[in-house]
Amino acid sequence: MNLSELNVAEEWAYYNKMAPTKIYNINGGDLKYRYYKKENAKATIVVLAGGSGLADGFFLFLRSLMDKYSLITLPYPLFCRNNDETAEAIACLIRYLKAENVYFWGQSYGGLLSQIIAKKHPDVVSGLLLTSTASFSTDLTFSGMKCIVNMINEEKEEKRIKKYKRMPVKIAMAMFPLMFKPHLKGDKKAYKTIKDLIKILEPELSREHFIHMTRLLGDLRNHFGLYKKEDFEYLSGKVLIIEPTDDKTFTDDIKNALFNMMSEPKIISKVEGGHLAIMFNPDEYIKLIDDFIT
Repeated sequence: MNLSELNVAEEWAYYNKMAPTKIYNINGGDLKYRYYKKENAKATIVVLAGGSGLADGFFLFLRSLMDKYSLITLPYPLFCRNNDETAEAIACLIRYLKAENVYFWGQSYGGLLSQIIAKKHPDVVSGLLLTSTASFSTDLTFSGMKCIVNMINEEKEEKRIKKYKRMPVKIAMAMFPLMFKPHLKGDKKAYKTIKDLIKILEPELSREHFIHMTRLLGDLRNHFGLYKKEDFEYLSGKVLIIEPTDDKTFTDDIKNALFNMMSEPKIISKVEGGHLAIMFNPDEYIKLIDDFIT
């Protein structure tokens, strides 16, 4: 899959056709989701995005997974006030759909949410696919905790919320493509693909959405340092962790804490592309995920 050769509009039309948006009402709130159910699928992959909060942002990548897997994607519902409620809503959706052999693929924040679901709702989890993420482990070192506290402290959370309340959404949207630019190595066609992709997602990126995601990230403070290896023993050998060597979002000791918290995980680090490596090496990620699940 080459970003510079893709027609975003055509790919989006196909994705919408194969996995149209549906609504599941839970606790008085409407949970939007997509469910592509493939006959004789190897597994069902639930896609949990990072800080953007939009799994649809990976639809170019997910399009390729449709050949072998069932897929469930969703934006994080605004009616869920914290991560526990979000995890509960997602677990209820999985039970409602009666999805089988469910692997949660979590990118960055989504990897942490995957761990919350795996700990609190083990009945809906068959395996974890964790990419560019961190750990809630009780074994975090001081430098690891310092890194986390610096990222999601209460003061920064409130500053971000004030910024989103003042900043026009269009300005926030214009900043998104710039995160990808350093990794595209001057490929103007690939950069245009990224801009077209973000343009398609624009209707979902409201001021309320940005504020909600900031609150969810801040709420992670209530989980760090509370998770143990025993919480994930039932997933022994069923956890894939991909941490690109050039992704410096989290310290090495945070990554090691994640490795040590899981039982017999498959660990991959020889991938490049920074925190969003999956966007620049999609074929490699697809192969790693497919080989692992197989």
